[in-house]
Amino acid sequence: MNEDDFRVSLRDALDSSTPPPPMSPAVAVTTGRRAVRRRNLVAGGAGLGVTAIVAAVAVAVAGGPGAGAPLQVGAPGQTPPAANATVTAPGAGTETKEVWPTGPDGQPQQDRTARAGHRFDQGEQLMRDLLAIVPAAYTALDNPGTDQLVSSRMSQAQYEGKVGGKDAWSYLASTQLGKDGGVGQLLVTVYEPGLVAAAGDACAVAGGFWTAPASCKLVTTTAGVTVGVATGAPGRDFDQWAAYRYPDGTVVFLAQAKSDDRPGGGDKGLAALPLPEDRLAALVADERFHIKAS
Repeated sequence: MNEDDFRVSLRDALDSSTPPPPMSPAVAVTTGRRAVRRRNLVAGGAGLGVTAIVAAVAVAVAGGPGAGAPLQVGAPGQTPPAANATVTAPGAGTETKEVWPTGPDGQPQQDRTARAGHRFDQGEQLMRDLLAIVPAAYTALDNPGTDQLVSSRMSQAQYEGKVGGKDAWSYLASTQLGKDGGVGQLLVTVYEPGLVAAAGDACAVAGGFWTAPASCKLVTTTAGVTVGVATGAPGRDFDQWAAYRYPDGTVVFLAQAKSDDRPGGGDKGLAALPLPEDRLAALVADERFHIKAS
């Protein structure tokens, strides 16, 4: 085979192959932004800048070597270990692989996300607990999503690193809420002790959410606990969220939004936030969301 024959054969092979399905740029961008925000939370809130956002989007689109677990469309993405975590990541250009926690089959997980076993079950339970607090006037949407559109529900248990020599995990559940043709969001995320900075009051905790608040106030619930209730800045993912840190160091965020601007989030937002402020404050400290480290 000469050079011309080789080029012809290569062109014929490319013409007969099936191209991969396209990735929506909008899905990749919004996924990357949420990944960066969630990483900032556990890393201590240090801004990663435009370079980090571009890198996160590149990982979401390319999924190349070193990208770790594939990002779930519309999910917050992976979070690196906290400042006091001791996980050692593989070095660039080496064959060393990070050893993930052992799954129920006795083998290390493939990445940070648990897909079976006790941790996975806790993520699924968190989803059920979130659906249980959806107000009666709203519908928790249940659309599976596509490569172009986000799924309306997602839950996750994610390994974050080691704190005090023990595996530390975060858990997340979110759902789109529908009413009168509008679509909004409700989300709860739980961090085991040591993953979120312990200094400051409940508003300091609320200020460590994925997106910085425009304002925050301390609210004491009827149960006698004080939580931080934050208002999001215009154009952010969530309009309002509450934060509570348990005495054992577990941190819970409960967030809501009147709209969802991700692909598949709906063309119209809700007329009002699903949960009134006092209800939001009470629920973030509800014991059902207190996932205890084990």
